[in-house]
Amino acid sequence: MNFEYFVAKKLLKQKRKSFSKPIVGIATAGIALSIAVMLVSIGVLQGFKNQIKEKITGFTSHIHIIPFAINTSNENTLTLSQKEITELYNKENNIETINPYVLMGGAIKTKTDFHGIALKGINKDFDYSFFKENLKSGELPDYSNVKNKTQILISQTIADKLNIKIGDKIKIYFYINQNYKVRPFVISGIYETGLGDYDNKFILCNAEVLQKLQQWKEDQYSGYEVKLKNFAKLNQSAEIIYHTLPQDKDIQTIEEMEPNLFAWLSLLDSNVVLILVVMAFIAIITSCSTLLIMIFEQTKHIGIFKSLGATTQSIIKIYLYKSLYIVGRAMLIGNAVALSLMWIQEKYRFIKLDQESYYLDSVPIEFSLIAIVSVNIASIAICMFTLIFPARNISKINPMDNIKFE
Repeated sequence: MNFEYFVAKKLLKQKRKSFSKPIVGIATAGIALSIAVMLVSIGVLQGFKNQIKEKITGFTSHIHIIPFAINTSNENTLTLSQKEITELYNKENNIETINPYVLMGGAIKTKTDFHGIALKGINKDFDYSFFKENLKSGELPDYSNVKNKTQILISQTIADKLNIKIGDKIKIYFYINQNYKVRPFVISGIYETGLGDYDNKFILCNAEVLQKLQQWKEDQYSGYEVKLKNFAKLNQSAEIIYHTLPQDKDIQTIEEMEPNLFAWLSLLDSNVVLILVVMAFIAIITSCSTLLIMIFEQTKHIGIFKSLGATTQSIIKIYLYKSLYIVGRAMLIGNAVALSLMWIQEKYRFIKLDQESYYLDSVPIEFSLIAIVSVNIASIAICMFTLIFPARNISKINPMDNIKFE
């Protein structure tokens, strides 16, 4: 045990009353609160961003392969051969699935209501995992059975607006080649994602029905959805997919399809950065002011240390050890408070949100070990670095003057 650490430990164990004792308690609480706010802010931000991204990509996937030419003829269809699909899988190992879809506008008309919708035609191999998690009632359509080809999956929003329910037969009107066509469908399930714009208009149906309506062949689709394994590699994967496809095919990433949503999520980053800066500043001011108070209160001790031959650097280390103890204790308290609150929110969801405005029904939390460790290391490093400056006041203390002081 070195001299500086030994003396700092003895000073910390002193039980006599002092002016700095309540100040140290306030400083500990202030730093702990700053650490807790920083950890909770990062946990909420990451949880919010990741859950929103999971919802939006669960509904529309990460990348869409679409026709390069955009017009109203049958040339505005897309066909990917099995060879092209296999080549995409071989070129980009970040691809999880590639599924075709047909998009078509229509309108539901009941005896009392009328509502415009967008139908998304899918095939029997469609991945229902996202809609299974968000299924409110009924069951998912099973298009592997020919008898179920008229089954559809609608949103709770549409069901409430039109006052329809599971098992109801509805008619959907289509406008094709300047003529109206009507097709009957049966509601097999109702979903609710919280994505207002999507829930308000999208219905899942059998792609074969929409293909026949438009006189398309079995391999003709509006596009293909590409689901990735890792969202962080979105742009990299998009670049590889784009250069692998023939020239008559184009791509759109989810960020290009929903620019406003992702701009909003980026804005959240700025808000959290501001919170982190303010909380770090509070921790720095609190720790520095506490150290100064301890130094001014214990000038007699410092004078005695100097008269006994202790160097200024050694005395600075003593008070830095004391400050490190205070900061470390505050960090433990702050981490305990933050992680406890985050766990309670994650388990019980007691803080609710307006789903129509925020796309989520409660404040999301994500535990990231890297983020937690980074915040703690950065906080203690910044505090200890800035504490060097007030500690340098020790060099100005004259031992002769302060030993006489009572």
